[in-house]
Amino acid sequence: MPRKKIEKAETLKELIPVYGEQNTQCNALKKVVADLNTKIKEAIHKAKQENKDIEIEGWKCSLTVEEKKEMNEDKLLDFAKKHNLDVVRTKEYVDADLLEKLIYSGKLSTKLIAEMDKCNEVKIRETLRCTKIKN
Repeated sequence: MPRKKIEKAETLKELIPVYGEQNTQCNALKKVVADLNTKIKEAIHKAKQENKDIEIEGWKCSLTVEEKKEMNEDKLLDFAKKHNLDVVRTKEYVDADLLEKLIYSGKLSTKLIAEMDKCNEVKIRETLRCTKIKN
Protein backbone atom coordinates (compact mmCIF):
# COMPACT_ATOMS: atom_id res chain seq x y z
CA MET A 1 0.00 0.00 0.00
CA PRO A 2 1.66 3.27 -1.08
CA ARG A 3 2.11 6.06 1.42
CA LYS A 4 0.64 9.47 0.73
CA LYS A 5 3.19 12.18 0.18
CA ILE A 6 3.40 14.39 3.28
CA GLU A 7 3.11 18.04 2.29
CA LYS A 8 5.56 20.60 3.64
CA ALA A 9 4.17 22.46 6.66
CA GLU A 10 3.33 26.09 6.00
CA THR A 11 5.50 28.65 7.76
CA LEU A 12 4.42 31.59 9.90
CA LYS A 13 5.52 33.86 7.09
CA GLU A 14 2.90 32.23 4.88
CA LEU A 15 0.20 31.71 7.49
CA ILE A 16 0.04 35.12 9.20
CA PRO A 17 -0.82 37.24 6.13
CA VAL A 18 -3.54 34.76 5.08
CA TYR A 19 -4.95 34.71 8.61
CA GLY A 20 -4.88 38.51 8.80
CA GLU A 21 -6.83 38.88 5.54
CA GLN A 22 -9.38 36.20 6.44
CA ASN A 23 -9.84 37.59 9.96
CA THR A 24 -10.40 41.11 8.59
CA GLN A 25 -13.07 39.79 6.20
CA CYS A 26 -14.65 37.74 8.99
CA ASN A 27 -14.85 40.74 11.33
CA ALA A 28 -16.44 42.87 8.60
CA LEU A 29 -19.05 40.16 7.98
CA LYS A 30 -19.72 39.85 11.73
CA LYS A 31 -20.56 43.57 11.84
CA VAL A 32 -22.94 43.26 8.88
CA VAL A 33 -24.63 40.19 10.38
CA ALA A 34 -24.97 41.86 13.79
CA ASP A 35 -26.58 44.92 12.17
CA LEU A 36 -29.00 42.74 10.17
CA ASN A 37 -29.78 40.71 13.30
CA THR A 38 -30.73 43.88 15.18
CA LYS A 39 -32.90 45.17 12.31
CA ILE A 40 -34.70 41.83 11.95
CA LYS A 41 -35.38 41.66 15.69
CA GLU A 42 -36.77 45.21 15.65
CA ALA A 43 -39.02 44.41 12.66
CA ILE A 44 -40.29 41.21 14.30
CA HIS A 45 -41.07 43.13 17.51
CA LYS A 46 -42.94 45.84 15.54
CA ALA A 47 -44.99 43.17 13.76
CA LYS A 48 -45.56 41.38 17.09
CA GLN A 49 -44.31 38.12 15.59
CA GLU A 50 -42.18 36.92 18.53
CA ASN A 51 -42.18 33.16 19.16
CA LYS A 52 -43.73 32.44 15.73
CA ASP A 53 -42.21 31.01 12.56
CA ILE A 54 -41.97 33.43 9.67
CA GLU A 55 -41.38 32.02 6.17
CA ILE A 56 -40.12 34.33 3.42
CA GLU A 57 -38.60 33.36 0.06
CA GLY A 58 -37.35 29.95 1.13
CA TRP A 59 -36.15 31.03 4.58
CA LYS A 60 -37.75 30.19 7.91
CA CYS A 61 -37.00 32.61 10.70
CA SER A 62 -38.11 32.84 14.31
CA LEU A 63 -37.34 35.08 17.25
CA THR A 64 -37.62 33.39 20.61
CA VAL A 65 -37.98 35.76 23.55
CA GLU A 66 -37.40 34.33 27.03
CA GLU A 67 -37.25 35.94 30.43
CA LYS A 68 -34.56 34.62 32.72
CA LYS A 69 -34.14 35.47 36.38
CA GLU A 70 -30.59 36.02 37.47
CA MET A 71 -29.43 36.71 41.00
CA ASN A 72 -27.84 40.11 41.57
CA GLU A 73 -24.85 39.15 43.70
CA ASP A 74 -24.42 42.63 45.21
CA LYS A 75 -28.06 42.83 46.30
CA LEU A 76 -27.84 39.33 47.72
CA LEU A 77 -24.68 40.23 49.69
CA ASP A 78 -26.42 43.28 51.16
CA PHE A 79 -29.49 41.18 51.95
CA ALA A 80 -27.43 38.48 53.70
CA LYS A 81 -25.58 41.09 55.78
CA LYS A 82 -28.78 42.94 56.70
CA HIS A 83 -30.40 39.75 57.99
CA ASN A 84 -27.24 38.40 59.64
CA LEU A 85 -27.18 35.26 57.50
CA ASP A 86 -23.87 33.47 57.94
CA VAL A 87 -23.42 32.81 54.22
CA VAL A 88 -21.02 35.65 53.29
CA ARG A 89 -17.44 34.55 52.84
CA THR A 90 -14.10 36.36 53.10
CA LYS A 91 -13.95 37.55 49.51
CA GLU A 92 -17.48 38.92 49.81
CA TYR A 93 -19.49 36.24 48.06
CA VAL A 94 -22.55 34.28 49.07
CA ASP A 95 -21.97 30.59 49.65
CA ALA A 96 -24.83 29.31 47.51
CA ASP A 97 -24.60 25.77 48.89
CA LEU A 98 -24.90 27.00 52.46
CA LEU A 99 -27.76 29.34 51.54
CA GLU A 100 -29.55 26.44 49.85
CA LYS A 101 -29.12 24.29 52.99
CA LEU A 102 -30.63 27.07 55.12
CA ILE A 103 -33.61 27.34 52.78
CA TYR A 104 -34.29 23.60 52.51
CA SER A 105 -33.77 22.91 56.20
CA GLY A 106 -36.51 25.44 57.01
CA LYS A 107 -34.21 27.80 58.94
CA LEU A 108 -35.37 30.79 56.86
CA SER A 109 -38.95 32.02 57.07
CA THR A 110 -41.09 32.17 53.95
CA LYS A 111 -41.30 35.94 54.47
CA LEU A 112 -37.50 36.18 54.39
CA ILE A 113 -37.29 33.95 51.31
CA ALA A 114 -39.92 36.09 49.56
CA GLU A 115 -37.90 39.20 50.41
CA MET A 116 -34.73 37.51 49.12
CA ASP A 117 -36.48 37.04 45.77
CA LYS A 118 -36.09 40.81 45.26
CA CYS A 119 -32.39 40.09 44.67
CA ASN A 120 -33.34 38.45 41.36
CA GLU A 121 -33.16 40.48 38.17
CA VAL A 122 -35.12 39.62 35.06
CA LYS A 123 -33.00 39.44 31.95
CA ILE A 124 -34.52 39.04 28.51
CA ARG A 125 -32.77 36.73 26.09
CA GLU A 126 -33.65 36.90 22.43
CA THR A 127 -32.60 34.14 20.05
CA LEU A 128 -32.96 34.72 16.31
CA ARG A 129 -32.83 31.61 14.13
CA CYS A 130 -32.92 31.65 10.35
CA THR A 131 -32.71 28.46 8.32
CA LYS A 132 -33.01 27.65 4.66
CA ILE A 133 -36.17 25.66 3.97
CA LYS A 134 -35.36 22.32 2.38
CA ASN A 135 -37.18 21.66 -0.87
